[in-house]
Amino acid sequence: MKYRMNFVFILSLIFVAAIIFAGSGSVCVAGSTPSIQQGPGRGPITIPRDPELEKQSYRHLEVAKFYFYKRKPEKNDKDGWERVNKAVESRLQEVLDTNPNFARIDDVFFMLGEVYKRMGDLDKAVENWTKAANETSDEKIKSEAQKRLDEAKNKEQKKG
Repeated sequence: MKYRMNFVFILSLIFVAAIIFAGSGSVCVAGSTPSIQQGPGRGPITIPRDPELEKQSYRHLEVAKFYFYKRKPEKNDKDGWERVNKAVESRLQEVLDTNPNFARIDDVFFMLGEVYKRMGDLDKAVENWTKAANETSDEKIKSEAQKRLDEAKNKEQKKG
């Protein structure tokens, strides 16, 4: 009986050693947390996002786009245009204030640039388009922002 217990013990030691030397490098013991690879092999480590905050931010962005593209007051109604622009700006600014790590922050910066251009503040528009071009990995947004920046640069050169 004693011989059989020693044999089982030695066999289990050999099994554990085989796992360690097989290349796994770590042994996960019951009750312990497994080691998780981080860094270049798994991509960049990002800040976890709050799903509820992401939903709210996405909703604010969609409402701002609706007001910007669909709500058009009469052409001569200056107060109406100011109200629409202010509504869009406040929605987008709320996203920036509450969720600066929003997944679609590049869209927010681009839309803010569009609103400021429509309001006549070209400096703020250029600032936001630059942020949109720098923040995004989406080629469509990057090219549109760069196009707007080039147009603004040409306007400045014609004035000067």
